Amino acid sequence: MMITANDGFINQSERYSTDNAGQSLKKYILLHKGELAYNHGASKLRPYGSCFALTTEENARIPFVYHCFSTDTENPEFLSRVLNGKTIKGQLRKIVSSGARMDGLLNISYEEYTSISVVMPEKAEQDIISEFFRGLDNLITLHQRKYKLAKKCKQFFLGNSVSSLK
Repeated sequence: MMITANDGFINQSERYSTDNAGQSLKKYILLHKGELAYNHGASKLRPYGSCFALTTEENARIPFVYHCFSTDTENPEFLSRVLNGKTIKGQLRKIVSSGARMDGLLNISYEEYTSISVVMPEKAEQDIISEFFRGLDNLITLHQRKYKLAKKCKQFFLGNSVSSLK
């Protein structure tokens, strides 16, 4: 699996035509459900990287270049949303030394990343907020699927072939 700036964890097969892992798993970290990974690669959407919690799978193998960690006292899903927020961006901007390296990764160590300061509500409140946003994300996904299906149906009824519905 890998992390994208917008979608969180996805299978490499969704982005690439082949499995980049090959036979060697030495270059991969086994991440467990509830653990977090920080992708310190710059992107247009997230110029200072992105952090996501593994919430939908029990385990995932991810490239070793990600900074991985866990928390016993915070809701990982909530923490990942906070770590992708605007207040963290300012802190990361101060830490990142000289932009992206030749490999596209930001010059930020694990120690520097974990030195970031965040203000968190009580865990019970984190759980409620995370549940709300998870439901909202699911609702958005549902409506996006309905929109795509309606668009395909419209194309079909306007004269496109039956194969366009696949």
